[in-house]
Amino acid sequence: MSSYLNRRTWLKTSAAAVAGWIAGPHLAASGAGRFLRPDPGPGRFVKLNSNESHFGISEAAREAIVNALGGCSVYPDDDYHELKELIAVRENLEPENIILGAGSIEVVTAALHVYMSKGGALASDPTYYDFADYAAKARCPLHQAALTDQYDLDLEAMEKRIGSSIGLVYLCNPQNPIGTITSHPRLRPFCRTASRKALVVLDEAYGDYVEDPAYSSMVDLVREGENVLVTRTFSKAYGLAGLRIGYGMARPDIIRNLSQMERNFAPVSSLALRAAVASYKDAAFVRKVRQHNQEVKASMYKELQRLGYAFIPSHANFILIRVLPDSRELAKKLEARSVLVRAFHFGDTNWIRVSLGTGEEMKVFVAHLEDLGAAMEGGGVPARIDAASRSNCRGNQPVQSAGARAS
Repeated sequence: MSSYLNRRTWLKTSAAAVAGWIAGPHLAASGAGRFLRPDPGPGRFVKLNSNESHFGISEAAREAIVNALGGCSVYPDDDYHELKELIAVRENLEPENIILGAGSIEVVTAALHVYMSKGGALASDPTYYDFADYAAKARCPLHQAALTDQYDLDLEAMEKRIGSSIGLVYLCNPQNPIGTITSHPRLRPFCRTASRKALVVLDEAYGDYVEDPAYSSMVDLVREGENVLVTRTFSKAYGLAGLRIGYGMARPDIIRNLSQMERNFAPVSSLALRAAVASYKDAAFVRKVRQHNQEVKASMYKELQRLGYAFIPSHANFILIRVLPDSRELAKKLEARSVLVRAFHFGDTNWIRVSLGTGEEMKVFVAHLEDLGAAMEGGGVPARIDAASRSNCRGNQPVQSAGARAS
């Protein structure tokens, strides 16, 4: 990966760089191969606030979309079967174990509506913001357990909270917005125990990025018939966020319960299905995306250490960075410079979550972060995260810049 350019050079040229990036779809090279870059749409922003893949879609997916255009006048019934069968074969399941949705969040919210009848749901604090948001909209009481001092799921505390009033337990692994993972030797026994009392939902949206052997999908519990639902998405590593497609895996009786909440007999479009089928078969593309993500992340770690910013090592396609004095203020200042990030506040600690874009985009972000950090009082903080800041990881209060609302 090329080295970062001088900060002043980037500050002078960043507007032109962003404009060039916006100009239209083009190919961006990496050591692992070539990616079809997305069209970021109107506006001149380096968009690092929604954890989208900045490495585009595979050539196979693009061809599948083009070839599917002629069939858009008919409903996509046959395509549903093909994608379900592909997933079932890879995961050693049956098509009856699979449900599709407009993004994995649609599957999660269907589960929330079905299983909140006992009275409420349980999740970590913080957790994926959209889950908490949907729970509030559904008037589902949400009970939350703070993360551990290592920003891991506090499974012991969560297990104590599962009573007769909890119908669903929601777990992000890797964790959003933190980026940490919970190891399978700890997570699997918890899921077995908790699933005897409530449906356990494992959100594995970022699982494609993980390379740590301590991580493992919980889909084996589906094969064993446990009371669990594992959800995944094509929005992240596959780059299909704009087409809105994800899926869930569970026992057939759970899938039937979720299907009762479908508001449309064909909630996923033909184009999304054909792109997902092609992408799912293209394992080489996902490996390239994972490799490029690791390269960009390693460079970002070095830059953040150089600038003195604390951050949490991530297993996903984003990094959570500790900032002072106010993450909202910093996010607004970055937005004024056409760089979008997400601001969070956990207890007394301020953070910005930054999606990992291309090397070019991250150079622009680093240049402006360095410039603003020098200008803002307390803008730089020690790179080491102390115990006090860990203990303050409570009270999920995300703040959103212009752009997308989710992820």
